[in-house]
Amino acid sequence: MKKDDISRLLQRYLDTRDSGKEPYFDADEIDDLLESFEESDDYAYYDEILELGLKLHPNNTTLKIRECRRYAYNDNYEEALALIENIGETNNEDLDILRIECYCYTDQSEKAIKFAKDLISNDCEYSEAIFECIIPILNDLDFQKEARELLELGLTIFPDNQLLKNELCFLLEAEGKIQEAIDICNELIDKNPYSNDYWFTLGRLYSMIPDYDKAIEAFDFALTCDDSDPELKVLRGYCLYMNENYEKALEAYKEVIDSESFYRVKPLMAECYVKLERFDEGYKLLKEILKQTDTEKDPSVYVNFIRCCLETEREKEATSMLNKTIKLFPDNVRILSLLALTYLENDHEEQALQITDYLFKAIDSAEEEGTKEGCDSLLRAGQYLYLKGDIEKALLYYKKILQRNPDIPHMNIHMAMAYLSLGDIKRFQEYYEQTSPVEMMNFLKKSGINLDKIDLNNPFISRHIPPEDLAKEFLKNKDNSN
Repeated sequence: MKKDDISRLLQRYLDTRDSGKEPYFDADEIDDLLESFEESDDYAYYDEILELGLKLHPNNTTLKIRECRRYAYNDNYEEALALIENIGETNNEDLDILRIECYCYTDQSEKAIKFAKDLISNDCEYSEAIFECIIPILNDLDFQKEARELLELGLTIFPDNQLLKNELCFLLEAEGKIQEAIDICNELIDKNPYSNDYWFTLGRLYSMIPDYDKAIEAFDFALTCDDSDPELKVLRGYCLYMNENYEKALEAYKEVIDSESFYRVKPLMAECYVKLERFDEGYKLLKEILKQTDTEKDPSVYVNFIRCCLETEREKEATSMLNKTIKLFPDNVRILSLLALTYLENDHEEQALQITDYLFKAIDSAEEEGTKEGCDSLLRAGQYLYLKGDIEKALLYYKKILQRNPDIPHMNIHMAMAYLSLGDIKRFQEYYEQTSPVEMMNFLKKSGINLDKIDLNNPFISRHIPPEDLAKEFLKNKDNSN
């Protein structure tokens, strides 16, 4: 029915209703009105017109199915199932798809799968729609194995179905097969290069590898298709941040300043300000964030605020916030690290060692975030213990660092030198041989050994210094002997 005809029908309904009379429409007119509401996603008059239609035509199957759909839309799946049973029709596409949906969302997924398979095996005329209905629901409900089985069957019968390929993409992602998911997503884009959803999915997948350059490129294409999605802009900003393009990340975050996502973006903007060393701007923004009531869940806001305070000569405010933060997050590795480093830099050595002992235990249960900061603090404390002559305890710290973050520079050298100080030449040589010549030279310079006469560009430098000679050279420096 044409739009003008729909408008006239609706106006006739409103005029009759407002005059206190009961309007009359035949079942097709009611159905046309309801369908127009669904297409325009405007449900202002949907329920009352559906109720009128069922009152005027109580046995009309089409209107009953719309009632079922309305129950399902409002998550009243039990009522929808009861009505489906009451209607009792078979070989009805709308009813069968609704039945599958209701089974799935009432913890009867096995029943839904069996019902769907029975329809498909009986060469149901709308089996493609059955696949398109049940597979996304099974994926959403984490029935990946069952979804995979039906998906393979569906793509065998309908190999060009874009919706099923899209579900395969999500399934591969859930299975951790990101590159395969990217390949499928590229196939989808080849078929429909103007799909915002496909480009968004591709960018999100690349961000998981992570390949941030390709992710950003995909997000840029997605924005050319539709620039109204704030979530897309936030994720693009995150990729720019991870790519160390902090200025561009700030620009991306500012684009969602008027959206509901902005409250989540403020801490990310603050991270950018810190990375750019624009500490005054970071301080102002973080101060604003900390006035909110939900920030107690996010320790990074406090860590960045303390950093901005210190960088803008607000030491008292930094100390006050640090004391508050350690009470809020007593087991947080980043907070403990910050406190330990603060004690060390202020020559409060005993307090620093107490905190690093606690940090030593906390780091085992720490998530990935914050582990680097924790290891940095343990390294500082380990070096302090080493200089104090407590080599055994320093080794405990070094081993913990190697266990949690083996990429921290010079760790094998620290281990080697600690064992050398204990006179354990075998262990010293074991760790020493895991270092490169350039890494060793850099370490020796930091240790105070005079290397002015050594040409680091000499091709013979690629050979390791014999451990015995290195040990003698190291011990010549009085600061390294115990």
